[in-house]
Amino acid sequence: MSKHCETFDHTADIGLAGRGDTLAELFEAMAEGLARFICPRPPAGDDAERAVSVQAEDVEALLVDFLWEVMSAVQFDRLAVTRVEVGEVSQTAVEATLHGRPLAGTGDEVANEVKAVTHHELKVARGRDGWTGRVLLDL
Repeated sequence: MSKHCETFDHTADIGLAGRGDTLAELFEAMAEGLARFICPRPPAGDDAERAVSVQAEDVEALLVDFLWEVMSAVQFDRLAVTRVEVGEVSQTAVEATLHGRPLAGTGDEVANEVKAVTHHELKVARGRDGWTGRVLLDL
């Protein structure tokens, strides 16, 4: 299994469901899936970087806080995230680099505004085939 993330419909919201062979791959997949949902057609290239360091009390809260950083990078800092590279991750901390390109500023690139990454129906689990995660986005 390789890393993967897809959206699913939920009443008044949208969900992200991801998987990865490792916890790092799960976090990368979920972050890249969120970035693609917000900005489905980012400019080509990844000549900009942003370091992200997050700590939380458990792995579920860590995923929410990490995705909040990705959402902020795209929506507020105008960085079209095209690739996420997790350097280190544990149950309570993650260090990553967001790769992408600055958005032009016209607003056309952002297709979906996300208000929040929620804890509702949040799940991160390790199984026989790797890691899976699920989170709802408030639109």
